[in-house]
Amino acid sequence: MYFKALMLSGCVALAGCQSAQVVEQVQVAQAEQVNSIAGLQFAAMKLPSSVIFDVTPESQYLNYQSINSPVVDVELPANRGEYSLTISSLIGDTAFVPRAVIYDKNGKELESYGQSDFEYKKPRMHLGNRLVAEKEFFPPRTEDSVFLVVYTDQQEIGGFTDVIHPARLDAEGRGNYLPEVKDIPIPNANVGKIEVTIDKASFFSFGSSSSESNAKPAAAAKVDTIQPETQTY
Repeated sequence: MYFKALMLSGCVALAGCQSAQVVEQVQVAQAEQVNSIAGLQFAAMKLPSSVIFDVTPESQYLNYQSINSPVVDVELPANRGEYSLTISSLIGDTAFVPRAVIYDKNGKELESYGQSDFEYKKPRMHLGNRLVAEKEFFPPRTEDSVFLVVYTDQQEIGGFTDVIHPARLDAEGRGNYLPEVKDIPIPNANVGKIEVTIDKASFFSFGSSSSESNAKPAAAAKVDTIQPETQTY
């Protein structure tokens, strides 16, 4: 199976920057939908990087197996060892409730992330309400690239995603609690913003290939003998 790769124009913002590059993946040739993974155009990401994808009515639409949704399609590196993968759905006036699947070049499913993998995160500093999946990803060593597809379940449309009320968030920040202030229901939709971030694997990640380190243990700190007059003082 052959995958087309849509290269990102310009440089991709490094992970950790305050603003990530924003990309919109438009449906090819105005086709109504794509019926295979091979028919998608994938945006290639480098390690490390972070990109925000706009999901709009013009986005690529995939109808394949259990997927029937507008999609975000990302080509991820597989020849750099394991790394951290973060998929965030940024909640605004509506919420795109995400699912995700990672395929190899032959369309074989390698990983899948369901609704339970995405956790609601409260606003913090410059970050707003969002649904986030944070994973340590171990690509197959036989591949140069793998292919991430982010979509939503159409059964979510018509439902709501609850986000914290700003007044209660402010109260919590001050150490107070306002139980009478209820969460705000945000309608789920087929549009939104998806941020994909890949970065070097955490030093403490389970199963890391760097776990068998040749580094020597740090020498114990030298402790000087305390003089009697000092101890008395």
